[in-house]
Amino acid sequence: MPDEINEHIKALDRWLEQLGGAFKQPSGLSVEERKQLQAVNKAVEQLQRNGIPVPEDLRSLKLKLSARDVAGSQDHEIGAHLEGVKNLIKTLGKTIKTARTVRKRLKSMGQVGGTPKYYGIALRDLFQAGLLSTDDRLELQWLKDGPVLKGKIKADGVVMVKTPDGWQPYDSLSTAASRVAGRSLNGWKHWRRVDNDGTTTALEEIRARYIGKEAG
Repeated sequence: MPDEINEHIKALDRWLEQLGGAFKQPSGLSVEERKQLQAVNKAVEQLQRNGIPVPEDLRSLKLKLSARDVAGSQDHEIGAHLEGVKNLIKTLGKTIKTARTVRKRLKSMGQVGGTPKYYGIALRDLFQAGLLSTDDRLELQWLKDGPVLKGKIKADGVVMVKTPDGWQPYDSLSTAASRVAGRSLNGWKHWRRVDNDGTTTALEEIRARYIGKEAG
């Protein structure tokens, strides 16, 4: 399990032990609860860095703790929720570890067992191949008749999305699409480039061009 996630789990364990099964709700957060909020925030950041959508339970817990930190709510169930969150983070940690192992194995062995050829292709690969540019205008749409959001990609690969709250940065196409849509999405399928003639090209298609170029 990644060391950072393991540290967050240990922090959760310590906090739960200190509660001793008798959770008493103060008006606002105690010192230990504030530390717990910091641990939850770090866990959320770790999931986002690994391109995993933040589970609703974890998102809800963060909101509850944050609300109490500001105004002090009357939620008496946080202790029970944290036990479930701890188990969830453990499971996600194992998934991340497995994914990294598989990725290393595929990179060393090449495409085997029907593994998609696009595995491991990043936006920077398309930049270097001249198939994408930081000047390109992007659009995100995950429903056929749903909203269309503007986007762009920075030179370091950060995906920017224009939301009602302004431009928001994300570490990948899928993370951006999933966070905005509120559910897990394959960003390559839902992002598209606006071409000079006004038509659009799915980034999934641009990635396929890159694969063909490399194969040729």
